[in-house]
Amino acid sequence: MRITQEGNVVTLINVFETTPEQQQQLVDQWTRFTEEQVKGEPGLIGAALHTSIDGTRVINYAQWRSDADFHRFLNKYREQFAQWGQNALRIDPHTYDVAYLYEQAGE
Repeated sequence: MRITQEGNVVTLINVFETTPEQQQQLVDQWTRFTEEQVKGEPGLIGAALHTSIDGTRVINYAQWRSDADFHRFLNKYREQFAQWGQNALRIDPHTYDVAYLYEQAGE
């Protein structure tokens, strides 16, 4: 994965609000979904999960080659996404453009 301002990728940032007791279950559920079904989807560049230290959030960061690839993925798994509510209090997915990027020289 790469962060770029070139605008040639679709970046999804999906915020799951959860509880400390359910955070790991949500991570496990998303990891299984990615490993068993999402890997190899056309246009997927990569995905990462981030967990908040306080246990109340899981952030899914994913990149796709195009809007068409991303929307094809959404349509394919739309029914499955309805199940995510069992370990999340709120799900807030959006696609984003990179408005600012700072990179340390030599990194």
